[in-house]
Amino acid sequence: MKLSYVLERILLTVFIFIVVMTLNFFIPRLGVEDPAERYYPPQGNMSEVEYDIIKELTREQYGLNGTTWEQYTRYVNKLLHGDLGNSMRSGSPKVADLIAERIPWTLVLSVSTMLIGLICGLLFGAFAAWKRGRWPDLLLLNASTFTTALPSFFIALLLTYFLGFELEWLPAYTDSNMIASFDWSWDSIMNVAYNAALPVMSTAFGSIVGYAQTTRNSVISVSNEDFILTARSKGISNGAVLYKHTLRNALLPIVTSFGMSVSGLIGGSTVIEQIFNWNGMGTLFLEANNTNDYPLMMGIMLFMSGFALVANLITDLCYGLLDPRVTVGGKR
Repeated sequence: MKLSYVLERILLTVFIFIVVMTLNFFIPRLGVEDPAERYYPPQGNMSEVEYDIIKELTREQYGLNGTTWEQYTRYVNKLLHGDLGNSMRSGSPKVADLIAERIPWTLVLSVSTMLIGLICGLLFGAFAAWKRGRWPDLLLLNASTFTTALPSFFIALLLTYFLGFELEWLPAYTDSNMIASFDWSWDSIMNVAYNAALPVMSTAFGSIVGYAQTTRNSVISVSNEDFILTARSKGISNGAVLYKHTLRNALLPIVTSFGMSVSGLIGGSTVIEQIFNWNGMGTLFLEANNTNDYPLMMGIMLFMSGFALVANLITDLCYGLLDPRVTVGGKR
């Protein structure tokens, strides 16, 4: 893989991050005259001068004093020092600390869903391509139609009703004490798995079908290549041809799909978190939005964007490793 390709990808990622960082600062302020207004205390018996001093101190506390460009300069300077600012919540906790508290719980759902979808999707997609036109292929086609018509949040509602309320096999809502009482003991881990079962099931089905469909189409497109016909002519078993030769050379579209999944690891399950009252990053962002907590909203959006950009960068670099024909500027 050419060094110039790597450098171009990295510089492009840095440029996009700067653009995202700038938009992340200015967009929440559009149409808002004073973002700190709702956090001013009641005037009470204070004079106008005293109240103006209180308001200025409040703005200064949250970095909302001065002109917009002065605020932007301070914002960039803090980011360069790894400071996402302070939340407008009671006690003014660090935004980075609030994000760090919620990330693991979002990853419990998203990583579980991604791994289940990737492993099961790869295996079944390759099997469906091998049995093209027969029942596994038809089953995948019908499942793909089903998941397109029914989004994950509707599947979540169905599972909640039947498995949570009617049969009472799994909890319909997350245990409110799960996070506070977690201590890495076996009982705590099993409690998390028990509470995460329905949310993961709600999204894993669509993930499995998506990976399987991508794998199936990619394997079929590769199966007629000359090197596959040569392998078959040598008497190599169908299973070895499928999993050692065909699937290996059909990885690029699967890597793309996987990279997109990784990009959405942090913020991709907001609706599911709300349905099951799961305290992850999506729920934290909605809480910040509902209370106009600008520093927290900006911190979450910047973190999600940075994570997605890094995931896309790694995906691009993996392309270069998997296929040396990947080029810069269309030159081979």
